[in-house]
Amino acid sequence: MKYIKSTSKNPYLGDILIENFFISELMPDAPGDFVKLYFYARFLAERGEKLSPKEIGDQLGMTENRIIEAWDYWEECGAIKKRYIDGEGRLDFSVEFLNLKEQLYGDMDDEIEPGMTGFGADSTASRSAFGNDALKQLMDQIEKKLARPLGVNELQTVISWVEDMKAPPEVVLQGVDYSIGKGKSSFNYMSAVIEAWIDQGLDTQEKVQQYIEEYDQKFVRYRRVMQSLGLSRNPTEEEKRIMDVWFDDMGYKMDRVLEACSTTAGISNPNIKYVNTVLSNWKKEATKDNRDINEKLKVTNTELKEFYDYLREKADKEAEERRQKVYLEVPEIKTIDENMRDIGIRLAKSLLSSDGEQGAELSAKLEMLNEDRAVALVENGYDVNYTDPQYRCTRCNDTGLAEMGGPCDCRELRRGEAEIWLKTRDQMGR
Repeated sequence: MKYIKSTSKNPYLGDILIENFFISELMPDAPGDFVKLYFYARFLAERGEKLSPKEIGDQLGMTENRIIEAWDYWEECGAIKKRYIDGEGRLDFSVEFLNLKEQLYGDMDDEIEPGMTGFGADSTASRSAFGNDALKQLMDQIEKKLARPLGVNELQTVISWVEDMKAPPEVVLQGVDYSIGKGKSSFNYMSAVIEAWIDQGLDTQEKVQQYIEEYDQKFVRYRRVMQSLGLSRNPTEEEKRIMDVWFDDMGYKMDRVLEACSTTAGISNPNIKYVNTVLSNWKKEATKDNRDINEKLKVTNTELKEFYDYLREKADKEAEERRQKVYLEVPEIKTIDENMRDIGIRLAKSLLSSDGEQGAELSAKLEMLNEDRAVALVENGYDVNYTDPQYRCTRCNDTGLAEMGGPCDCRELRRGEAEIWLKTRDQMGR
């Protein structure tokens, strides 16, 4: 036969049991606010509630220091026992209400037994952490690595790593070492690292070490490539995949990849896909020639000058083709160009004859024709620079020489491009 006690669903209609011994022997000599705290905490413990000293203080009109003083008092009286999570009194404690009758008439085991009532920090975490030598040792090791004692919140964080994240102590230590090695000693950073490892199933030293070696190498690769392209953001997953192919599948070395990245200097929007096209072309060339993919063809200064000449001739030829197309579609522009050439010849002659008045008049006409030309191009759907040569380098116009006569910054970039051009030219000449 089973006997069931009816309980009220309304906590305020229930009751708590206070031993007569407490009322007759302990309560009369205790300060009134200490008694008030004891009764209120027993009430919370019966309901299984957890409140911080500040929250209790707000309810009872007591300061946090006064509350701590009260618990010290009741512990000296033998009414409660404070259970520190780390076992050394450094961390927030749970309050265990002791059975006063058993203390008077029978022995009481110092350890928390099932059925005992606790109040304060989470009782499950407290029991699992209290007396845990491995956890205490872990905290000591972390303090040594940081060269300072851990604060209350930090101690609680360590416990959370082990109890909530289920991180083995050796993995926690690796996370601390890894963070310190990165110059990051904040517990927020460490928590992010450890949580990420556990989420990925890295629950042993071996797994973590393998991951660190692989990840760090790739991280350095990604960062160097993005920086060489002038990009300060992190790469997308697709960009990471493409970069992994360069190094892991194609077999490129970093210096060769960075050289490919430098070819983006002449475009308005440097990006990974452009570099991928360059590297793919280089690989095809290397495969065709049966040479190492990282081998660079030597380009002499004479050959480089030939390449610059080729680029200018190519740009001028393409510009002329575009100009003839415009002449067919917009004859007005052809007429404007012919007038501009005529005025240009007359302007040159006036400058030689030092006829300043005529020179100013011709310059004004030339400027007006140039504006008319730009308007005609735009009105017919063309860019104002459509018929101009499109040089790869706008600084030197593909001459290789800067304004003051020195080498242009694009020379090394063009030297890399000249490799493929020379190889193609030689193959066509065979």
